[in-house]
Formats: sequence, C-alpha cells, structure tokens
Amino acid sequence: MAKRCIGIDISPLYLRVVQILRTGRDFRIEKLFSAQTRRATDSLPDIFRSLFSEYGFDRRAPIAISVPYDTVYFRNLQTDAAGLEQLRQQSSKALEFSFPIQPDQLIAQVCSYHPLSDDKYSVLTVAADRASLHHRLNVLADSKIHPELAEAPAFAIHSAVALNHPEITTGSAVIVFLDESHLTLLVTRGKDILSVRNIPIAFSDNDNTDSIQEQIADLISREAQITWQKVFGAPIEPDTGIYLLATDTNGEYLKSLIEQNLDCWTTVVDPSAVVQTPSDSDNKAALSACVAEGLALQLLAPDQTTGLNFLEADNTDTKSPLNVKKEIATYAALAGAVVILLLIGLFVQLSCLEADYADIKSEIRQTFQTALPDEKNIVSPLAQLEQKLDSFRGDYQLFASFSPTALGPLQILRHISDSTPSQTDLKVDDLLIAADTVRITGTCDSFESVYEWQRHLRQVPGFTLVEVRDVQKNPNTDLVQFSILISSAAKEQK
Repeated sequence: MAKRCIGIDISPLYLRVVQILRTGRDFRIEKLFSAQTRRATDSLPDIFRSLFSEYGFDRRAPIAISVPYDTVYFRNLQTDAAGLEQLRQQSSKALEFSFPIQPDQLIAQVCSYHPLSDDKYSVLTVAADRASLHHRLNVLADSKIHPELAEAPAFAIHSAVALNHPEITTGSAVIVFLDESHLTLLVTRGKDILSVRNIPIAFSDNDNTDSIQEQIADLISREAQITWQKVFGAPIEPDTGIYLLATDTNGEYLKSLIEQNLDCWTTVVDPSAVVQTPSDSDNKAALSACVAEGLALQLLAPDQTTGLNFLEADNTDTKSPLNVKKEIATYAALAGAVVILLLIGLFVQLSCLEADYADIKSEIRQTFQTALPDEKNIVSPLAQLEQKLDSFRGDYQLFASFSPTALGPLQILRHISDSTPSQTDLKVDDLLIAADTVRITGTCDSFESVYEWQRHLRQVPGFTLVEVRDVQKNPNTDLVQFSILISSAAKEQK
C-alpha cells in the first residue's frame, strides 16, 4: 500500500519542502522544493499556494511542519523517581518555570531520560512557545494547509539520520547538523535522544573558506566534548560515532578536521542512503532538505523514527472554556450536599452524646449506691460524694497527726537539709511538701551529685521512697537540672 506525506521546513532564511512516497519498505522523494524567504518581497502564503498549483504537490497528503529554532528550547534536568513521574504526568505544569516562556504560553514535553548514580535521573525536556506555533499555523491556514504534526528541527534531523543510517541505533553517537545559521548537536543512545543543543553561528566575511572550515571544526569538536561530558559525566569515548550533515560546506574536508581533533570516527550522512532521490536532484539539495525529509518520514514511519508532536501536546494542555452557569450550579449542588451531610452528622452526634450522658448518669448513681448504701436521699450524687470525701479527708488528717510515724513539714525540711551533701554545689529552685509527698526541683554541677543526694535521702527513716526524675543537662549553662520525688507514707503491713 502506497502512502505519501509532505515535510515543510520553514526558517527566516529559506523554505524547503519534500514530498515522499512510501511503498512497503521503500521510500522515494517525489518532489523537492527550495526557496529563499529573506527578502521583503518573499510572501510565504504565495509560495505555499504555488506548491500545489504550480509544482504539483499533493494537497491531500498529510503535512508535517518544523517549529522555529528560536521558539523551541531543550533542557536537561536532574530529578528522582517521584520527580520523573510528575514530569511525565504533568509536563507543562511541572516545567512552567524551567523555560523562558510565559507559563500560559508553554507547551512542554519530556523527550527521554536515563538513570544516573544515587537513584537520580537525567531528563531531556523540550518546550515551545504556543503563540509562535499558533502564528505559524494561522499563516498556513491562510493557504488552506492544516498540518498533522509540528516538530522541532532536531527531531526531524534525527529521524532522517536514523532511517538512512540505522546502525546509529546500536550504541551512543553524536549527530552534528550545520546549516547557514545554526549548529545543532544531538547526543543519542539507541533510539533515544539524550541531549540537544542549538548554537547560532556567524563568521566574518573576510575569512577564507579554509579558515571558516577550521573554525567550524574546532567549534564542533569543543561543543561535542562539552555536551558528551554533561550527559555521561565522562570525556567522549574513543571510536564514538559522529554523524555529520553540513548543508553549506565541504562535508569530507570538515570530517577530516573533526577526526584530527577527536579520537572518533565521523560519517558524512547520506540522506539518500535509504530514501531514493529524484535523478535530476544533486546531493547538496538533498542535504539542504534534510529537515523537511525527516518531518515527512516521521509521518510515514513513526515506528522507525523518534519525535514529539507539539500539536498533540498543545491540544492536551489547552482546556475548553468554562461554562460559568454550569460551574455555579455544580458548586451550589455540592455545597448543598455538604450542608445536608453536616446536619445529619450533627444530629447523629447529638443522639450519641445523649445516650452516653444517660449511661454515665446511671453509672454515677450505681457507684453512689455502692459507696454509700445507707444514704437514701439522693439529690446530686457527685456533690454528695464530694462532701463525703471531704469529711473523710478531715477525719484522716485529724487522726494522722496522732500517728507516731507521721512526719511534719518542719521535720521533713530538717531531714532534707541534714541529708544534703556539703561537697556538692546543689541549688534547690522549688520545694513542694504535701501530706505525704515531697517534690524537689533544682540544679547542680554533675549527675553524680544528684544521685549522691538520692543515696543520703534514702537513709532517712521516714522516707519510704526517693526517686530521681527528669535529669538532664542544660547545654547553655552546663548545669544539671533534676527533680526528686519523696514519699513519706508508711508502708502497708502484710
């Protein structure tokens, strides 16, 4: 089954268009068009219309276009597994502050990723400006051209190289694309693109051809080493494959210069190695149309090429306008449902509290009757129990004063004072003496001082329990803060 597609490469300097026919596994360029667009009189709509009316391009063929170099950005980010998943699920939202594009104009996608050390990942992301893309689509729409794919030139270059030189997908490599105004570097591994750099270039008109070639070779060698180091964290490996496409210079001479600078083998890309070209076209024309060729191949052979469609990403990111009335009605219904649920919950909670209150009253009455079986007049059980307890406490204190083993506050204070070691720097901050309990809080110079005092206090006959609590050192003063709990209650006789 035969299928044809058209690739359109648009730049401020030129327009290049390729129509490719695929029959089975064979690819053939049927038509190739190139025109300059740098003059003020060059009208893109007129050129687009002439493609079909004068040059015989198939208007029914699916069309792929390039995104301008200066409106597409690539960036490598380092993140963990959770960050990678967030980037893959919400690319534009997660990357809205990573590119020099307003967040509402950002179309961003994850291109590829590869693992680093420490459970980190290097993620290649790409972003395009929505306003620029829509402007280009509007210009094409004026000529009744509605593309199915909008792609970054770097991915189109990779598609053209990978289909004509499939051996590139067997390892790591560097793709170098050089046209009139840009140097594009791609680092690849297998079918994945790991890094992309677009570098504007300009040379003096006074330089001769050989000098420019040498400057270009030095630039390519230096930037290839830098890019490889950033991706893999190591110098470029010997015998790494470098695939060179140079549209406006002598590729073979440039290849020899690069191989002198780098210990790598360089292949001058042949865009006609697999894709057949018209017999009347020269190799330079095919090289110049490499981006347009790659665009068409992405539509014809998506399984053999790698790319991202900014049109699909734009449709995913763009949300339909809000229906205000529908949104208000929805929120009102949700608010009403929430209020009803709250009221139901309040009534259920009130019912539960009332049931619990009745149970507690019943338990209080039962406890009162158990504790005071002789009391028949029950008016307020809690108040009556409190009165009885107060009476019992008074009786206890009255009889406790006659107990030969009871210690008075002055006796307790004297015993504490007598048992304080004289060699230690003990300072009492607070002393609380209750009926049969004493609590001491203070500071000293060491932990040993606290426990030495505890040993002295345990020797006091009336102290049945001496316990040290909350011992800790204050980092600001280097003093040890402590609390000692003393019980003077008589032990029960068994």
